Amino acid sequence: MSHVIAGVYEIQEQIGAGGGGIVYLGRHIRLNKKVVLKADKRTLNTKTEVLRREVDLLKGLSHTYIPQVYDFVQEDGVVYTVMDYIEGESLDKVLKRDGAVPQPEVIRWACQLLEALCYLHNSPPHGILHGDIKPANIMLRPNGDICLIDFNIALALGENGAVKVGFSRGYASPEHYGIDYERARLNALEKKKARKAEREKSLESAETELEDGLAETEIMSEFSQKPSSSVGSSTSGGSSAPLDVRSDIYSLGATLYHLISGTRAVPEDFITEPLGKEICSQEISAIIYKAMQREKPDRYQTAADMLKAFKDLYKNDIRTIRHKRRIVVAASMLSTLFLAGGACTFVGLKQMEQRQNALTLAEYSSNSLAEGDIGKAVELAMQAISTGKSILEAPITAEARKALTDALGVYNLADGFQSFGTVALSSAPFQLVMSPGGKRFAAVQQSEVLVFDTETRSKITALETQNSALSEVIFVDDSTILYAGIQGITAYDIDLDKVLWQGRIATTLSLSADHTAVAAVNRDETSAVIYSVEDGTELTECLFEGKHLSVPVNDIFANAGDNIFSLNRDGSLLAVSFSDGGIRIFNLKNPEDDMILYDDSEYTHFEGAFCGKYFAFVSDKSDVSQFGLIDTEEAVYMGGYDSRDPFALEANEEGIYLSKGNLLVRFDPDTLEETELAYADENQITGFSIGKEYVMTATDQPGFSFYDSGAHRMSAENSKEPCDFVAMAGSYAVVGNRNEPSVRIMKLESHDEAQLLSYDARYDHDEARLSQDGRTAMFFSYQNFRIYDMAGTVLNETEIPDPEHIYDQQFRKTDAGSWLEIVWYDGTVRNYSAADGSLREEKTGEAPAKDLYEEFYVDRYRFVSELHSAPKVYDIKTGKQIATLEKDSYLTYVTQVNNYIVTEYVSAAGERYGLLLDDKLQTLAYLPKLCDISGDKLVFDYKSGNLRQCRLYSLQELETLGESYHK
Repeated sequence: MSHVIAGVYEIQEQIGAGGGGIVYLGRHIRLNKKVVLKADKRTLNTKTEVLRREVDLLKGLSHTYIPQVYDFVQEDGVVYTVMDYIEGESLDKVLKRDGAVPQPEVIRWACQLLEALCYLHNSPPHGILHGDIKPANIMLRPNGDICLIDFNIALALGENGAVKVGFSRGYASPEHYGIDYERARLNALEKKKARKAEREKSLESAETELEDGLAETEIMSEFSQKPSSSVGSSTSGGSSAPLDVRSDIYSLGATLYHLISGTRAVPEDFITEPLGKEICSQEISAIIYKAMQREKPDRYQTAADMLKAFKDLYKNDIRTIRHKRRIVVAASMLSTLFLAGGACTFVGLKQMEQRQNALTLAEYSSNSLAEGDIGKAVELAMQAISTGKSILEAPITAEARKALTDALGVYNLADGFQSFGTVALSSAPFQLVMSPGGKRFAAVQQSEVLVFDTETRSKITALETQNSALSEVIFVDDSTILYAGIQGITAYDIDLDKVLWQGRIATTLSLSADHTAVAAVNRDETSAVIYSVEDGTELTECLFEGKHLSVPVNDIFANAGDNIFSLNRDGSLLAVSFSDGGIRIFNLKNPEDDMILYDDSEYTHFEGAFCGKYFAFVSDKSDVSQFGLIDTEEAVYMGGYDSRDPFALEANEEGIYLSKGNLLVRFDPDTLEETELAYADENQITGFSIGKEYVMTATDQPGFSFYDSGAHRMSAENSKEPCDFVAMAGSYAVVGNRNEPSVRIMKLESHDEAQLLSYDARYDHDEARLSQDGRTAMFFSYQNFRIYDMAGTVLNETEIPDPEHIYDQQFRKTDAGSWLEIVWYDGTVRNYSAADGSLREEKTGEAPAKDLYEEFYVDRYRFVSELHSAPKVYDIKTGKQIATLEKDSYLTYVTQVNNYIVTEYVSAAGERYGLLLDDKLQTLAYLPKLCDISGDKLVFDYKSGNLRQCRLYSLQELETLGESYHK
């Protein structure tokens, strides 16, 4: 299905339904962001104003364990609430598939749910009641955390408590059902007891069991005779009893009962028996039992009380006490086990358990590394490494060593931006901004801007903003920011923790390039105010003649960046785009010299900024993107062009930067020449950030890349979510998206200490190899080769004849010297000296087979590499195949280095890398860009003009680096 709601949200498929409504997966068309839309079933019976008030309350909520509500729209008589799309699956599906949940998980989820309830119940003005807590309304995220969903049926508690709410039988509290239901329940139970007493002597056992099973039916039958009652999976009972926070506590208790036991509580009998010790600990049972008491005064009175009970569990849990006793008993029994001959079995079992734990930790470390959390990756890898000093500890696994090596990055010697860590936010960001020097960055999220120290990744301050995704923040320098504060535009000194000045209420800001003036406008107001940055003096007010910026009806969803609002260098010109598609450049000193670029138009998205006397802009509509350039001094349109691919634009005093499709260029407004800055191959560039020496791009892959000043891609990383925000300054860069409450930090690293040789990065080559004596380096491809001495001087450059008929190339090293061996399909073989490039030998033999079969030998193994199959390893003594290596890459070299083996590969994408193996052929390290091995040193070619080398790190050295990582 595909249906557009309110021209903004595209419904893609139905993903659920319940008493409160139908749930759809959709996306915000402009932002390409996944959302959930719930069509409310109460539309026909509930006034729109009531539903709107409910959603307005929810839009102000922001918490880790509840979804963000964004919008409230009506279409064809149906009311939709728009909220976060939560990845994962609901707990009712987990229960159906796996049954009862282990107690540690239940405890963890209970604490998270209670934190969410504490937040909801204490939200102004009187708290918010969820009203329908059950497994189906709890999502399990991929990271193992939960999210409490379905707020279309949540209600404000009000001063006297809510009086009506939906309910789900088996999880709803007695007061959910209403007074009439309670009377019916008591009457039915009395009748049941009377009949049972009368028939006690005559009924057969089977009939008695049947009588018990009919209890709920009788209750519902009597309840349904009440004309005011209505029963269903999510309805309101007759003569409703007031609800309060203790009603949610009951539902949570019933939910935990189901999770930990695998069985839903009996809905007609609210006094559930405590769970037995075969299901959970007595302490957990007691907490759930108390939460599910029929009378509200007998339950926990607040979510905070119940949360405290969970957090105090381990102080009194008898199993914790027993575990401590077992440690003592185990220690005393150990000597007995040895004497009894059971030591080997005991140690073996302990080592198996430890090995499995190490494998799990190594996997978690790799996952953390992929997510950019280096600190966590190192921490987990260190946990996977055993000290090996005790007989109970298994030998250190290869997986653990590889995880630690990867996390520390000791074999990645490339200059470039490497993962430095992540910062958690309370909600997904609307904007990410870095200070000019990169010392700090700011994340705008709902109702606040958070400022962080980039190096320490610590939060410096949180400042309250307008409750609008349009609220912006600008760094004046590394210590001063301007932001859309709750009281108005605010200048704030971070170092002094001091407000410098405040102006009028505003959301959208622009700073002049000389940092003397700032322009501010609030949402859809028809004028902007220009302030002095130094003291907040109002310099002038710019009237828009009744026009205003394009502003969404709901402005807490995201900042789409659809508007131009830009000051020039000295603050004398202000460029603004309007909701009617118009663009105007206001002359703030001489209004009669205003320039109208469009009076109005069909364009809906604009970007634009000044570069000296020039103003560059792009404008988009459904099928066309336009780039234009204005000379503001001459008031002349200098030209531009259209494209089917959307443009993205940045401009400052250094230049104009324009991306289209997979290409990013610097546009020279004086010569109209374009200089390539980045090329994304088959991917489309969706955003970028320009640094002094480097360029960062985001692509639709999704992922992000860094390029050096020569437009060479230094590194590229894929990501799970689109990179909506990329920013770089100084030695740092930050990455974020509109769906995840976190920011990833990248840091520029250089490895000058590992420099071996500098060469011309423009020289195209496939391989680089050092001579046996280490005096020269040869860079070669099928077309040519070049030889450098170690000072970087070119000694020889030779064109290779008949390159299209070359069968293979191999660089050979022996004690007698080094040379490049080239074999042609006709059997011709030529050897070129690695010392000076001279032709050492030429001979003609039989034409080679076309399968590129090769063999490599080390002390114990024979490696066989064939063109279209994975490399195989054979034991030299037995001749048996013992391993198969990388399946998707071609094996090029195998070298023994002391007790290690290094295998070198070319991937299907043409990338060269190596693997460090132990004597059992287990992988200990990944060696990106490995090009050669010289003695006991590894050599890396990053094709950026640098050959680098490093030694092999011992396990002890890796552990030392791991221990010092957080110091």
